[in-house]
Amino acid sequence: MKTHHPRKDDKGRDVEIKHPNQPTSQESWSTSDQLATVIPDSQMPTKIAGLPIASWRTAPTAAAGWQQLVQDARFDEPPMLKVAGKEPASGAVVVEPDGRVWVVSPSNGHGGYTNTFPKGKLETSQGFSLRANALKEVFEESGLHVELMSFLCDSIRSTTVTRYYLAMRVGGSPADMCWESQSTHLVPMAQLARFVSHPNDEIVVRSLREMARLSESDIVSDQWGLSSVHRVLATVAGFRRQYGHWPKRILMDRGMVEAIPKYVLTPMGWDMLNRKLEIVTIDEGTLFAEGDAGERCEYGDHFHLQEGPSVTFWIWGVELIDR
Repeated sequence: MKTHHPRKDDKGRDVEIKHPNQPTSQESWSTSDQLATVIPDSQMPTKIAGLPIASWRTAPTAAAGWQQLVQDARFDEPPMLKVAGKEPASGAVVVEPDGRVWVVSPSNGHGGYTNTFPKGKLETSQGFSLRANALKEVFEESGLHVELMSFLCDSIRSTTVTRYYLAMRVGGSPADMCWESQSTHLVPMAQLARFVSHPNDEIVVRSLREMARLSESDIVSDQWGLSSVHRVLATVAGFRRQYGHWPKRILMDRGMVEAIPKYVLTPMGWDMLNRKLEIVTIDEGTLFAEGDAGERCEYGDHFHLQEGPSVTFWIWGVELIDR
């Protein structure tokens, strides 16, 4: 019996999947050293690493909406490589706090890829930037709502030069992948080079593995420990839950501003915090997170770090909270 993708292609035609994948058990999603696989519309757990799995119903439908989503991405990137005869493209490598990486299987091995990272040609005529295009392609091919964290690499491919970003999942469901993907996987880093084996992806895998994966000791001083800045992290996380995006600055009293780099965070940890958030000293003893549009969130005891996207993964690229 023939198997068809539940979603039609861009011309409204049925897409037959000639060699379907099979989904893995629900337990595989919660085990960091196991490969997990989902096929279109198959069952997913309600959460992975404390973050809900839920369809992204409000995803943008036009370039302006995608552009809006990348305005808060604060990182530098080099000029893109230019190669004669190759068009620009962009995509993202989405990493979970447990170290696993999201990978898609193009339907029927399109383009010669059994497994690869979501990407697509840049639609400049429609007003897409490289960053916005990467978000759109990740959502279409994997069903995931992600936020870009940093530049990863440029890959010279068959017909394109593709810019890849490092990204974190903040929502979505991989079961919602479009017709271009026949399955989506969560792959342990130790298995990634074997699983994503196309020569064009070698530089992407290598760049990811060469990135320094920090440990808690790189970020947190052994004097007071991370619990001493729980209120700061909870306020940032509370802002994210209230407004749907990360704040631009954190306002705290002088004593806290002086104590955190002295007793709580290492010089590297403090520097990375300042790259993500502007630290503003105030006289009051309270704590606020603010956005550029006047949004403000004051610390409250009801804030929980275990809910929503990981604030420590966003700031330092490593999960430091038991979720």
